[in-house]
Amino acid sequence: MAKSSAHGGFHLATSYDAIRAVAGDGEVYSSYVSGLGAADVVAEDAGSDDNPPPRAPLFEFDGHSHRTWRRILQPYFTPAAAKGHESLIRRLCREAIAGFVNEGRADLVSAYTQVVPPLVVAALLGIPESGRELLADQAKRLVAAESREEAEERGREYAKLLLSHIRERAAMPRDDMLSDVVHAEVGEAASERQVLRFASLMVAAGQLTTTDAAATMALLLAENPDLRDRVRASQKELDEFIEEAVRYEPAVAATGRAVTQPTTLAGVLLDVGDRVLITWGSANRDERYFSDGDVFRMGRGRTRPAHLGWGAGAHRCLGRHLARLELRVMLQELLTALPGMRLQAGARPRRTYGVIRGVREVPVEW
Repeated sequence: MAKSSAHGGFHLATSYDAIRAVAGDGEVYSSYVSGLGAADVVAEDAGSDDNPPPRAPLFEFDGHSHRTWRRILQPYFTPAAAKGHESLIRRLCREAIAGFVNEGRADLVSAYTQVVPPLVVAALLGIPESGRELLADQAKRLVAAESREEAEERGREYAKLLLSHIRERAAMPRDDMLSDVVHAEVGEAASERQVLRFASLMVAAGQLTTTDAAATMALLLAENPDLRDRVRASQKELDEFIEEAVRYEPAVAATGRAVTQPTTLAGVLLDVGDRVLITWGSANRDERYFSDGDVFRMGRGRTRPAHLGWGAGAHRCLGRHLARLELRVMLQELLTALPGMRLQAGARPRRTYGVIRGVREVPVEW
């Protein structure tokens, strides 16, 4: 455990046991926390003391309310539901690759890993195909903002677009996820602002994490030709590769929690209102459980205890089946089209840092 005065002050949990304890106890560690972790990845402002942001359905509820929201949304995330998106994902991958396959070189982040996931998550929410490109473009513009002022301006544009879809569903429900959230009653109907916050976090969960996970995996393959050839030849090897990559470099680097009652964590006394940041990648490299955790190693298999790359506890990634499928298809299509891709000579890809972790660019040639 460490303590920081940055961002209004918080405690940092780094050990596997402490992180699993926090993730597994929603009564003591609330997922509704201001200004730390996923709460920062939204399209609208963070509110104020007089007007705090509302709880996002699913993401920022715990206990019975969280379980109820999870049951409402679960049908969209079963293995069968994920399989239903495979043909769309494969088509989007092939269309993206067709745009650069004859060039001989490309940045896989801007040309590929940032292109496919936002269109998939737009489909998941139930956005009609005619509106998916616009939503994807707005989401990418928000992520690319280089200043707080720019982010706030783009966030307002993005929120306006999401609100138009939310209001359409309020007036005329459809058979889609967004309509289910708009018209669900968990205690009471979710407010428009709550649904906006949900949609913002769902896009972040479905787009940013998959974009960054795919970029990290593409970099690993471009840097290691033997590994590239090994996973290209076998789906079983590819699935093992994806699981180990999620352990080794989880796209969700950190998640915030707020303490709701006095407690002790890893020998540190915590009081009501204290905030805790849990770092999933650190848990996956805890020497007590992963003696070589800082090494990427194929064949690791299902670890005991399980790695926390998909999270833990009640908030464990609901979309992990879809994410695994999407990553598998994206890598299959990439390696089929570019079997000899390699990192460009002299390239030094830069990592991103924040609550979502990935790679800024993956410059390859073939």
